[in-house]
Amino acid sequence: MKNILLICLLIFSSEIWSDAVQIPYKYDKSLIQLNATHYTKNNSKSIALILHGTRGHQNLELIKSLANSFLENNIDSLTINLSYGIDNRENNFFPCKVEHEHFKSKSIDEVELWFKYLKSKGYQKIFLIGHSRGGLNIIQSFEELEASEKILVESVFLIAPISDQYADLKKYHMVKNDINVDELLNESNDWLTIDFLNCPNGKVSKKSFLDYFKISDKQSGKNGSLLGNLSSTNIKVSVIVGSEDMITPNTYRRVEVLNKKNIELLVVDGAGHFFRDLYFDDLMEIITERTN
Repeated sequence: MKNILLICLLIFSSEIWSDAVQIPYKYDKSLIQLNATHYTKNNSKSIALILHGTRGHQNLELIKSLANSFLENNIDSLTINLSYGIDNRENNFFPCKVEHEHFKSKSIDEVELWFKYLKSKGYQKIFLIGHSRGGLNIIQSFEELEASEKILVESVFLIAPISDQYADLKKYHMVKNDINVDELLNESNDWLTIDFLNCPNGKVSKKSFLDYFKISDKQSGKNGSLLGNLSSTNIKVSVIVGSEDMITPNTYRRVEVLNKKNIELLVVDGAGHFFRDLYFDDLMEIITERTN
């Protein structure tokens, strides 16, 4: 009973310190509003910028749990929604049944805008945290920052980040769908009907498709894969994976071969991709040890 009461008090105390935040962003020719939630108390000078995964949002269980846990450790947090080109995008999964014309490169721009927002608030120590595709986007975003901005970043946490590159995508579609992606891209039609961001038979513009998947292990920043960015970065990065993760099962093997002193690879035994239930406690223990 005491434990239940304590949990309720922690959740309540965190929630009353959360505020919805919006900033404008020019997406193509339209000015749209980007959404986030700022969790803050005790005038902390440290903050975690937390990014969701594929087509996700800031109210996912893992994202909110991270934000509340940071707050209880006297670290503010900012959980953001990528817009995918939608004005004031709500806290729902981005639907599959749309014509996909959004761009990964613009998502990186949005993360950078939120970083500048935190900088304007006077934070002196910023932790960057991303889950799944958000993990890839976070390290891509970091490598796009100016040197004067990178100084503010204390460390980066990539939780079950995706590690695929373009060659993996080509192999996937050849084996599963008997489709040669390169041949599709050479066709005159500007649209593809193809599996896209976990959307079966999604209608996707070629430009959007390429922007997401034309990434390389030999590049960093927006066009670099997870390995491309980790290979070039000098920031301290903790890559945390679950031993039972069936969504990004190859990440551990791929990151392990880098063997860089600034890249720490950690495994939560028994955890799946979303670190649910008691496995979240194991995840947060790892992060807390490296942020306090």
